[in-house]
Amino acid sequence: MVYVGGQMPPLKRDYILRRWPIMRRYPFYFLVIVGLLFLTFNSAQAYKGTAVSLGAGKELRLDLPLKAEKNYQISINLRSYLEEAVIAATLRSRLENDEIQDHKTVIRDLGKEGQWQNLSLEIDTPSSDLRWELVITANRKGLYWWDGLVVSGKESKKQSRLPDAKKQDAFYTGLVVDAKGLPLEKGMSPRIYSQSGQLIYGGVLAPRDLVQEQGVVSYGRDLTPELLQRLRVSQDDSYVFPLIIKAAGVVEPGRTGVYISEEDAQKILEAMVRYDFLARYAVIILLD
Repeated sequence: MVYVGGQMPPLKRDYILRRWPIMRRYPFYFLVIVGLLFLTFNSAQAYKGTAVSLGAGKELRLDLPLKAEKNYQISINLRSYLEEAVIAATLRSRLENDEIQDHKTVIRDLGKEGQWQNLSLEIDTPSSDLRWELVITANRKGLYWWDGLVVSGKESKKQSRLPDAKKQDAFYTGLVVDAKGLPLEKGMSPRIYSQSGQLIYGGVLAPRDLVQEQGVVSYGRDLTPELLQRLRVSQDDSYVFPLIIKAAGVVEPGRTGVYISEEDAQKILEAMVRYDFLARYAVIILLD
């Protein structure tokens, strides 16, 4: 309603003053109360979301209903009024024996203005059904708010096409060395030897950017579709066929290299006649 001249008519003003006598007797205190109510409402709006205490070992775990062999986009909004607060969101899977594996982590600086920050992750789930959860941690101890958890899934476009070894057109696209159960350590330049001492793979000629960004091998505990992407022939071809061999032991000192049987070393050399996957650094090492 708009009043002529910007002032309330006398009859309307008198009616309000009679209805609310506190406005006539204590106008200052009335305005203070109204102001406090306004600030309280705005504060409640500013802290919209679910409060959670993070930092100093405390974390937030949110169960995710992810299914096998699908592509998922997960996003969540977070905020805090703590200065220099940094949040990490980790996508984690759990096996039946409660073994955990962290797949992807996104780190975001929340700033000091208390504005909502969005964190999002994408993953292609493996073929086995696992229990999934989103784990939120923070660098500073205090109160945080989260809201807007969204999980959207679709059929994965990155599922690896594993061929039948008996078909004539099948060829190995990469090497997988199973070193589980051995005291192997991760390293920048791991090497693979035969039991007679012949160097099978070392990645000696690998470009510096590849060594720094990917490493000459990829490590993992299981052959997930995400890990198998390293063995693809190209980004446009999903063909993947790993030659899987078992490591016979670790190389001392350092324990970053392994040695394999003479029979397995011969398998690798014969496979590279058809396709030289070692020249493409298509190597994965599985460890505990």
